Amino acid sequence: MAAGKTSSSELHFLVSTGVEKPNPELRRFIRSHVMLGKNLGRALPPRTTRRRRRKENVTPSSTGDVEGLDKDQLEPLPSLNSLSRTHRVLPIPEVPRKFGSNMSSIRFTETIDPEVVEVVLQFSSIAKQVLFPLESCILFERRAEAWIAPLTIDPAFLHTMIFTSQYYFDAVLPQRPSSEMSQRSLPHYTKTLKLLHERFSETGDEQARLSFTTVAAVMGLTGYAHLMGDTRSARHHLKGLHKIVTLRGGISTLRGSAKLLVEILRCDIGMALHGGTEPIFFHEASEPFVAYPDLTPFLELQRGSSSSDSFCNRVVPFEDMNDALARAWSAMSEFCTLINFAAESKQYVTTDIFLDTMASVIYRLLDMRFGVCSTDEAICAGLLAFSCSIFLQWRQLGSSYPNLATTLKACLLKLSYSQQASARQQLWILMAGRVSVFGADDDAWLRPLLLVNMGCCEITSWSEMQELLQSFMWIRMVHEKPGKAVFDSAMACLNPNPEQDSNTRGEMKMGTSFGAERSL
Repeated sequence: MAAGKTSSSELHFLVSTGVEKPNPELRRFIRSHVMLGKNLGRALPPRTTRRRRRKENVTPSSTGDVEGLDKDQLEPLPSLNSLSRTHRVLPIPEVPRKFGSNMSSIRFTETIDPEVVEVVLQFSSIAKQVLFPLESCILFERRAEAWIAPLTIDPAFLHTMIFTSQYYFDAVLPQRPSSEMSQRSLPHYTKTLKLLHERFSETGDEQARLSFTTVAAVMGLTGYAHLMGDTRSARHHLKGLHKIVTLRGGISTLRGSAKLLVEILRCDIGMALHGGTEPIFFHEASEPFVAYPDLTPFLELQRGSSSSDSFCNRVVPFEDMNDALARAWSAMSEFCTLINFAAESKQYVTTDIFLDTMASVIYRLLDMRFGVCSTDEAICAGLLAFSCSIFLQWRQLGSSYPNLATTLKACLLKLSYSQQASARQQLWILMAGRVSVFGADDDAWLRPLLLVNMGCCEITSWSEMQELLQSFMWIRMVHEKPGKAVFDSAMACLNPNPEQDSNTRGEMKMGTSFGAERSL
């Protein structure tokens, strides 16, 4: 690159012949030539004047010192009012309101207001915690795929989910159970019945009759009728549900939908325990009981745990127990050990383990027959009550197990006089029943028995009670809070208030003295 030197009145040419950069002299020449064009027409002050002006106009921000400046030299900052006069102040933008509902972009096969469907999503977000006492330890796979996605496909399933979810928010959550349906639920309930009636008619779709969503819809009707106290309709729906499952090929065909199968069997078990009736499923010889799950591989992991709280007594703590009853006890004890370990180690058990343990244990217990108020019947009833607190959801939904509670009460009263069971054994059955099927109304007869056996076992603290309960069977994450409340309430009666009724004090005193005469 080279430049031809000419006089100032002549043109200058730059010739580039390579990729090398121009030398410093040429760069100065280019820069000066450019500035000539930029300053064309300007009247520039002399260089000496510009240097002096730069020195005088040094600002405080550049030196960090304002002490040497006069106040007149410091210009005040413009006020907000002056800014508003010279500049337009823009308003703070507001977040636009939501347009439509969360379901407005989803298309349903039935013409329905999307906002109505939102109640299903609201209940679905809390259903696991409400319906499963062991929810933090159970892994439910593909819940959204199995229960939310079909809402857009089957209108009968959609309306079932709406009225059952609405019932929870209308009656269960505010604790206002009623035999009448709310106006928000009634249209969806009647629509469900109409759609299912058409489906099961002669012209109905054969494949739709046996579909997953049809089974779920009928199950919803069954559970709803049971909660409403309509036992006849509930049992009618349950028999229809059993027929559908049979036509599908039996329980095994629902293994791919373990969550649905769990709900079906829990509905059947809850109704049987509530009314003292025979269960519908696994009642015929053609339906063998579910095999006990093999939990040995999982229990091997638990053996390395440093915590002893997860252990339950895998040795049956009752002498001369019926063999079938002892096998059911062992299966439940292993499951409790696994759940305690899962809770402590922040792990999960599969829905299949939950399902197999529940079905294999409870249906066998319901099928067992023992002498009235015998020790085996007391153990069986106590184990059933304990299982209710783990597997079933009906108490959380406002229902109860009056028939089971009546049977267990009769057995406990008989044991307290016959002394066929030790005080430790009776204490576990009492606590298992109180946290599962008995209520506050039962404390009048249950609390004296509890104090008598606590006195025999010399239990004076909750930690001592915990140790005893865990030597039998106990799940801390489920039973800790209600169990401690029962214990504290009983201990408070040993130091009654002055205002307490004298009859109650006399009853407690008599119960304690009676307990002192008994042996372990």
